[in-house]
Amino acid sequence: MVHRSRSILLSLVLILAVVAGCAAPGAAPAPGAPGGQGGTALIPVTYTYAGGGVPRDLQMVQDAINAILNESIGVNLTLEPIDWGAFNERMQLRLAAGEPCDIIFTAPWINSYTNNVANGALLPLDDLLKEHAPGLWASMPPTTWDAARINGVIYGVINQQIFPKPWGVHARKDLLEKYNFSLDNVKRWEDMEPWLEAVKNGEGITPVYADQGSYSLWRPQYYGYDPLDDGIRFVGIKADDETLTVVNLYETPEYIEAVNLTKRWVDLGYFPRELLPRDEARAAFRAGLFAMGYHVEKPGNDVEMQTAVGWEFVSKNLTDPLILDTAGATATMNAICATSRNPVAAMKVLEVLNTDPVVYNLLARGIEGVHWVWEDKANRVITYPEGVTSATSGYEPNTDWMFGNQFNAYYRSAAQVGAWEATKIMNDTAYPSQALGFVVDRKPIETEIAQLIAVMDELERPIAQGYIAYEVGAPELLARMNAAGAQKVIEEVQRQLLAWREANPR
Repeated sequence: MVHRSRSILLSLVLILAVVAGCAAPGAAPAPGAPGGQGGTALIPVTYTYAGGGVPRDLQMVQDAINAILNESIGVNLTLEPIDWGAFNERMQLRLAAGEPCDIIFTAPWINSYTNNVANGALLPLDDLLKEHAPGLWASMPPTTWDAARINGVIYGVINQQIFPKPWGVHARKDLLEKYNFSLDNVKRWEDMEPWLEAVKNGEGITPVYADQGSYSLWRPQYYGYDPLDDGIRFVGIKADDETLTVVNLYETPEYIEAVNLTKRWVDLGYFPRELLPRDEARAAFRAGLFAMGYHVEKPGNDVEMQTAVGWEFVSKNLTDPLILDTAGATATMNAICATSRNPVAAMKVLEVLNTDPVVYNLLARGIEGVHWVWEDKANRVITYPEGVTSATSGYEPNTDWMFGNQFNAYYRSAAQVGAWEATKIMNDTAYPSQALGFVVDRKPIETEIAQLIAVMDELERPIAQGYIAYEVGAPELLARMNAAGAQKVIEEVQRQLLAWREANPR
């Protein structure tokens, strides 16, 4: 039955493509051909985002999406996934060169939202949102949209997902049971150490997952800080500090505690000393060479991790209280390039991706009968077709949070049912930072920021990753940062923050 369904679906896609190429009346036409709404030419729109390379069935999924978009909004969408490791550099080069593009993924931590705004690479969206994406605009309160404003203007569409950062752990269930360890009494990173030691000795593996991306037990929200601007990295305030005093995070007791603990875990062999590229590290996790990860442990993350690496996990949030900050609300966004030739059409695509569950799940999950089948349609639970797994599927992005409103996603497991409602409760009950809604204007300090990032990449990263002890590396780090303008940055961010508070009193 599964093979028959797959054949039917594949045939339908091929038929649509052939008919479109012939521009038959009433069919979905080829890009630029007459058709779509009212017989007008289809408008080409590109969507560029980060992923694990190009999925084998990308064209099939793109065709299925366009079978809907061609008719509903007269758009022909081209999906452009770029490998995670290359995404940031390639996007920055493309944007700097002024190449035409439409929808792009942007965030504080990759393809930097604030940098892109400062460089004039993104289009203002306020009017486009209200006029051409009314459902998307109405889906979030004005206070949430305010988090995306820079100098009063919205340049990015916030993807609804987990907004606060519940940093915690996800541990393999089989190894928790084998070593008789429960997460019930775990409240801090350190509480995992007896189990990590047992796993290291008993299994002969490195217990804690890490890859060549930036890793560390230093997570500002876990230690009560609002980092204000993830791209600047070293500035922040205590989230509950009504005086809004900006500090150098690298001089705080909490940072020192975190990096000392990271070094302890490196020295004890809990973290790997040789880091693999992300895809290879994920493959090692799947092969049983890691026992635990630590991340934003949102509701249902244990199931997402099981989908990604194959093991059954138990997860727990260790961040108390949860903090809602501007960076969290804007952690994943889609923007429209200033060079876009079709910004209205691009905004219409974003409206569909955020309000139409069918199109959203085509992009996030793939095609029914090929990449997934219903397990419990009433509860929106899907599973893999017979003979298909996450490892063998031709389409498995596993990045729902990147594509739009994640609350429209189908669940991967019955164990996930209710996760979206639980996530919304987290969003609604997290402690709002005193600086919620504040965005740093980098223009006055962009030279210093560039110099400081170079210094931090060279000297802070080895400290954060536990390769150099804080007391050994910090003196040179802080001296070089001061020489590069750290104090000027702190003073300018402080000035902006106080001016923002005066204009936005609580």
